[in-house]
Formats: sequence, structure tokens, C-alpha cells
Amino acid sequence: MHEFDRPFFKRLANNDTGAAKGHQGGIVIPKSLDGFFPTLPTPSVGNPAPDIRLNAVLFVENEQVGIVNTRYQYQSWGGKRLERRLTDNLSAVRGVAAADDFLVMERSLSDPLFYRLRLHRGGSKEHARLASKVGMERSGPLEVGDPPVSEKSVAQSDEEQEARESVPFKLFDDDAHFHETRVKRIARAKAFSGRVLPLYDYRCAVCGKGHADEDAWEVEAAHIVPRGLKGMDDARNGLALCRSHHWAFDRGLFGIGPDRKVILHPHAAAEVRNAHLLPFSGLAISEPLKPALRPHDDTLAWHLKHVVGL
Repeated sequence: MHEFDRPFFKRLANNDTGAAKGHQGGIVIPKSLDGFFPTLPTPSVGNPAPDIRLNAVLFVENEQVGIVNTRYQYQSWGGKRLERRLTDNLSAVRGVAAADDFLVMERSLSDPLFYRLRLHRGGSKEHARLASKVGMERSGPLEVGDPPVSEKSVAQSDEEQEARESVPFKLFDDDAHFHETRVKRIARAKAFSGRVLPLYDYRCAVCGKGHADEDAWEVEAAHIVPRGLKGMDDARNGLALCRSHHWAFDRGLFGIGPDRKVILHPHAAAEVRNAHLLPFSGLAISEPLKPALRPHDDTLAWHLKHVVGL
């Protein structure tokens, strides 16, 4: 199941619905919204219309009308201008849309390539509410003071983490703010996952598993020293773990010793419902592809003492 970020909108024009002269394909994504979509490759002579495939669940008002794979792409118009569009498999929405209808869009918080698109047609109560709310604006976040997380915000957090990983490791982040904005918190978490998971080839460091489906995966980025206790956003304070082992690690059912091997808490090992953990006791975890970014000894020792209690 998907949890979605804050909504953003576009008031559709004729060329979004196919009603304009020339029957342009797809829905134009204006510059005010491009930060809420994946960053497209730069067009080139060899690839003038680069694209990224997205998945979307489509609604007309409150009725689900499809789950589709669509195309987010540049159209370069012969090099004269660049235009971003959603172009494939949207007829269930575009086919019933008219100019000045609202398309409300939301991006999944767990899968950056999954969206929810909801059409609100003229004459509906929700259309009237949206028109009153946004006034003359044609596109943008529905809540200006609480926008969705942008690609720029994630990139900034990624740069900050990369800088931390280039200096000697610190166990705690003295600059961490417990009352950071929602956008900052989500951007920081996305950047942390984006830097940790590839180091383990999107596989659990304990069991080597983790379901995957094209550009989505089950494995999660775990802080060894929890972020809530000012643990660093730094790959050296991270592990890739499947959901089951992430939960057990955070609960202190097991830790990792100085020899990089799994240590079960005796009480956890004695509980019959934890039998699935027993085969991993004494086994070494998988190390990341970049040795310099492997979990720092200080983080593992802290977790073993303060979370596992050994």
C-alpha cells in the first residue's frame, strides 16, 4: 500500500485534453511542477525526447478508472523549446476531461515512480472547492505552506550526506533538529536510502534477500544509531535490511559484534516465534560495495550496548 506526499495540481488547458488544434499528446507539466517529478535526462541529438516510465493509479472524482504505466518525457519541438509531458495510457482521464478541469497529483512516499492522478470536472463540488482555494493560479502545490518534497530538496540532502561521509565519522549529529520541517525530514530520509541501499545492491545485509520489482524494492535503509537519538545521516551509520530484519534490529533482538557477525539476544533466541533468526546467529553480515562506507565500529558497539543490551 502506498502513502502519498502532499498534493499538487494543474488546471487543464485544451491541449491537455486533446481538444486543441494539432491534438497534442499528453498532459503538459509546467515548470512550477517539474520538481515533483523525476529528473529527466538532458535531451541530445541522439535522444531528443528522453523519458522515464511511471506508474499511476487514475481516478475521475472518487471512482478509480485504471492503474497504468505512463511516460514522462521531454518534447523538444525541433529544438525550439522544451516541454515536459505525461503521454501514455491516460485516456481514461483525458478522454473525459475538459479545459479548466483540475488534475490533482500525488507522489508515493515509498516509490518515487508511482503517482495518484485524480480528475475533478467542472460542476463538481470538489472542483468548486479547488477553484475557490487556488484562485487564478494554474498550477502548484495545493498547500503553499506545506508543499510536496521536491527533487531539489532531496538533492540538497544528498549533498549534505555526501559531505559528512567525506570527513572522519561522528557518532552523533549535534546539528540535528528534532522539530525540522516535514519536507526536510522526508528529503533527508530519501537521501539516506538513496545512498545506503545501492551499497548493498538493494539486498539485506543479514539474509541477502529482499523482494524487488523493476524500480521498487522491499529492502530498507536502517539507522544503526537511531535518527531520533541524533544518529548521523551517514552511510557509515546505516545498513540495508529487509523489513523483517529491520524490525528485529530496531527492537534489539539482535546486534552485530566487532567481528561483523550477528549476535542474538538470549531472550530473543529463546522465543519460539524468533526461530527464523536462529540460522543467522554467528554469520557475518554482507559488507557494502564501498569498503570505506561500511558500518563504523562505534555505531555497531553503541547499538549492541544500548539497543540489544549486551
